Parts: sequence; C-alpha cells; structure tokens
Amino acid sequence: MIKISPFVPLHFDDGIVSDGLPSRYVQMFASSDHIMVQVFADASDTLEDAELKNPHNGTVICPIAWNEWDMNSGKKCFFLTLQGLSPGHYILNVGGIDSDEFIITDDAQLLARTTLIQYRFKDNRQRDDVVSVIDFMPYFFDWRVPGGFKDSGWQFGVSNEQFVTQHEDVVELFAMDYVTKAFTMGGPEGVPVWYGEHLNRLLTCSYVYIDGHRYVRSDSETPSLAILVDGLDSFVFTQTLRPATVLDPEIAALNQLALRRLGSTYYRDYVDNNEHINRKID
Repeated sequence: MIKISPFVPLHFDDGIVSDGLPSRYVQMFASSDHIMVQVFADASDTLEDAELKNPHNGTVICPIAWNEWDMNSGKKCFFLTLQGLSPGHYILNVGGIDSDEFIITDDAQLLARTTLIQYRFKDNRQRDDVVSVIDFMPYFFDWRVPGGFKDSGWQFGVSNEQFVTQHEDVVELFAMDYVTKAFTMGGPEGVPVWYGEHLNRLLTCSYVYIDGHRYVRSDSETPSLAILVDGLDSFVFTQTLRPATVLDPEIAALNQLALRRLGSTYYRDYVDNNEHINRKID
C-alpha cells in the first residue's frame, strides 16, 4: 500500500467534496524553495516516476525519478525534491493522483506578501508517516503561505514570582519576559481550509522556522478560522506563536545548514529537464 505523507506541502485530492464555492487562491512557491514529497510503501512495492504536468492542458512536462530509502525490513520511503523550476503553473502527479495547481514565481512583489515556513521532526521516531532524517542528513519541508506577522498581533507577558513584605513592599524573586505573536495566514482571497489543517499539523514538529526564525505553538493554541464570505470555501487563519531561541548550539547549526541548503547537494542534484531530476540512493 502506498501513502503520501500528510506533511508534504502540496495538496492532493482527498475525495472530500464541498458544496461551497472553491477558493480562488493558487498555491505559490519561489523557484528557490525546495518542495519535498514523501511516499511510504511496503518494501516490495515499486512506484512509477512522478510526473510534472501542465495544469491547463494536462500534458506531461517531465518525469521525475524517486529517491528510495529503506526504513526497515518491511517499509521504505520514496522521496523527491522539486527545486529550480522555471516560473509557471504546475501539477505534480504521484501514483496517478494529481496535486492541486501550484505556481512557481520569481516575482519579488508577489513573494514579499508570502512567508516561508520550514519544518521537521528531531528524528524519525515521532510519527510513522513522515521522515525527517535520511542517512543522518536532516530534511526540512518548505511551505510558502500568504500572510505573516502583524505588529498589532504582539502580546507581552512575564513569568514571575514575587514576595510581599509585611510593609506591603513587593520584592521580585524571579522574572522572565516573553512575547507571543499572532501569525495570520490568508490575504484578501483567503486560503482553502486544508491550509489551517496543515498549519496545525506542522506545528507538532520539533523544529519550525518562519522566514528563518524558530517558533513554537503557544500552549495548546490551534489555528482560528475566520470566514470571508458565506458559501465560499476560502478562509483566513490566525495562530498564536512564541519565538523560540534556546536550542543546543550543535543542533541549531545543523538546522541552519539544512535550512539554507549549504554544503553537499548529494540528494538534490539537478539535471536537464529532459532527464530525471532525482536519482536512487545506493
């Protein structure tokens, strides 16, 4: 049985049909983003090449070969990374299932209204439907969304302990300040409902970076949904987050290396569009 990881930043048809009008928003990525796709299968399964397609006429632009990694004796992971694509509109077909249409762009004005979210777990033991470390190499998912942090969404807090003397003098025994920020996702057009589901899911990851800065969910906060127009399946989501700064220096350095994609590109070799842009790992 073949299963696409729910942490993949592309949306594949789940068979759920709504009676509302579909959102007009089309998912957008920068050409520099790394769109990672993971598929899990039994050790004996094979998977045909993925296909990058033209959403307007359905023609195949190029096939994409899968990397393969044996997770254990009974299960393996097929994975690929889309990168360096020319600006345009695309669909990715995986195992006969088409993703929603997405746009690759280099337009700085369009990208300025988006936020890049990168996320991974600290190891592969957290869940069985995603892999974050392959052959000792950490992998981050890239997901670009419309929106960002507004100054009006900042809230200031403090965790402290005080002592009051018999003369009603307050003594500060311990105090640590913190900030929470409201992350708003969705512009005037809003976004499909799966965006809120995906944001809630990725915030379960060990490491979440928004435009290069690490954040964590504030307590048990989940994305709140705002309806733009009744009957329109397009929404604006708000999620309360806290900046996170304390992290083991070695892990922080490794994360920054993986986020910026410096050093070896062993798994991310790009070749001509007429060939497969990934390869099998020996």
